Amino acid sequence: MDLDRKSGIPYYIQLKEQIRRRITQGVWTAGTKLPTERELAESLAVSRNTVGQAYKELESEGILSSVRGRGTFIADTLLIMQQEGRKEKVLRIVDVAMEEAVGLGFSIDDFVAFVHVRGMEKKDLLSRMKVAFIVSSPEQLSDVNWNLGLGVSLLPFLLSEFRESPRAQERLAGMDMAITGVTHLAEVKTLLDKLSLPILGVSLQPKLETVVRIAKLTMGRNLALVCESNQFAEKVIAALKQAGLHPTITILIQPSEDDLREELPKCGAVILASKFRLRVEKVLPENMECIEFSFEPDAGSLNLLRGALLEIKGEKI
Repeated sequence: MDLDRKSGIPYYIQLKEQIRRRITQGVWTAGTKLPTERELAESLAVSRNTVGQAYKELESEGILSSVRGRGTFIADTLLIMQQEGRKEKVLRIVDVAMEEAVGLGFSIDDFVAFVHVRGMEKKDLLSRMKVAFIVSSPEQLSDVNWNLGLGVSLLPFLLSEFRESPRAQERLAGMDMAITGVTHLAEVKTLLDKLSLPILGVSLQPKLETVVRIAKLTMGRNLALVCESNQFAEKVIAALKQAGLHPTITILIQPSEDDLREELPKCGAVILASKFRLRVEKVLPENMECIEFSFEPDAGSLNLLRGALLEIKGEKI
């Protein structure tokens, strides 16, 4: 790989695109181990942080996966092929719109200016939106770091609040939209039927890197699952089964430090909700792998949500 030192494009972006290109060209396939950050940084004469940034962003997109002590691997070639297909579709739409604009007597520079202004308007509209995320388990209240666009506020609410008190609906005043997992969509619509609030169901899935890490654990080892509620534990086990994984799991609900000290040494690794990381790390046996488990919308749900936000805001202006 070579970087263009004069293009002005940040090195980590160039590196991301070159990795993508190697995947789309079939040079690197799923499971291929990439050079370490240090090795690639030295070969390209860039800082290790540059390589780390590129790897980190591709990992967050589900294209790479990192396994502690083993390295960084190509996780999903199908995903990047799908992304490239969507990109080509958008470019075809742009080409058609550009031809229409030229046919109406505008120049290509005019078209570029129109697109820029319209894009900034949409970006500004989204930056003023508030979305309620209604979750079924308390662990999800702190797990809402989704890429919905700069400035979109995603505020979590516990479903049980609306079950227990109709007045809890008052907390949704000023929201532009509510979203929830598809399994709870019907119930949420019933509970909020008196509110003129659009409600969308999204498919939530565990992060790909998490499933990959659990799958690569030595089979036959007992795993500990540390969380706050039985609902979350059930979701984790169901998600692992859906991925074809059936580990033996010891569930620890809101464990004390003494409980952790007693149970963790009996296990080969620990899965936990993010809020328990500091508590677990205080007593984690040496060399035991600690895997944070969280859920996020799948790519289809995320795109649907972004489109719905634009549509709702468009109706209000």
